[in-house]
Order: sequence, then structure tokens, then C-alpha cells
Amino acid sequence: MDNKIFLLITQALPLIVPMNIYVIGDWLGTGIQWALFRYQQTYLGTSLIPVSNDFRYVLDGIMGGRSGVSVLIWCAGAVVLVTALLLLTYALSLESDPRWGTYPPLLSILGGILFIISCIVQYGVLLHSQAGFSIPIGMPIVIILGWYLYRQNDKKEGALSDMEKPRDGE
Repeated sequence: MDNKIFLLITQALPLIVPMNIYVIGDWLGTGIQWALFRYQQTYLGTSLIPVSNDFRYVLDGIMGGRSGVSVLIWCAGAVVLVTALLLLTYALSLESDPRWGTYPPLLSILGGILFIISCIVQYGVLLHSQAGFSIPIGMPIVIILGWYLYRQNDKKEGALSDMEKPRDGE
């Protein structure tokens, strides 16, 4: 597989993998949340809610308190992941400036950390409270993928910088 395609797929994976499974309150509802949307079943019905709707609920005052802060942090994480994918696409189109390749993996790690912080704000440090509980599935994957891509990029830059250094006696 071409290295560029592998990098793009690996960077897009956090947008596809479910980030967490959650339960609202005392099983009043359950859901699966991805970076850009969530699927939720409650006693009121089944919903597919994009992150943009959640953001609008907070801005309109429909959602507030811990849930509102949690949604804002989640939205920030989603924006960071999309930015990382766009930046990687830009970096791959340049091909000449390798430093642009270090930012997307770091942004992925930041996005994963923001998702975890969002769940901690909503459900507490142990991810379990009266508000319900959360099982983070994709958040560790996002952080591990970001770290892996960063290490791969670091190895490439190290090899390039070693080749460019003049040898002793030259």
C-alpha cells in the first residue's frame, strides 16, 4: 500500500471508530458516540445527532451545566481531529516540507485527550456517576494512532537529518 494512502487512512480512522458507549442516568438511555455524531436510544425514541446539533443546543441554552461544558469540549476535540486530517492532506500535497507532517499526529493525540476530558467532565474521573457511565473504546485508539504516526514521522526525519549531516573530514 502506498505510504500516503496508509497515512490518510490512519488519520481518518479516528473519525470512523466509535469513541465511546454510554448510558444515561439509570438506564434512561444508551448510545454510541463517534467523533462527529452519536446514535442514541432513550424512552423518547431513537436519534442520530450530529455534533453540530449538540453545539447548537449549547448555544441556544437547551443544554447547560456539566453536559454543556462536556459537549463544548467534545466539539473542540472533533474540530481538532478534522483539522489534523486536513493538515495531513495539505502536508502530503507539499511533499517537500517534512515539518508539516509532525502536526497531524500531535493534533490526533490532543483530540483523543479532549474526548477523554469531555467524558470525565460528564461522568466523573471514574467515568461513572449518577449521570450514567461511559466506556471509552476509540479514545485510547486515537491516542495510540497519533503516537504511532508521530513516532513514524520522527524516525523518517531522524533518518533524513542523519543523511544530510556532513561526515567528519568532509
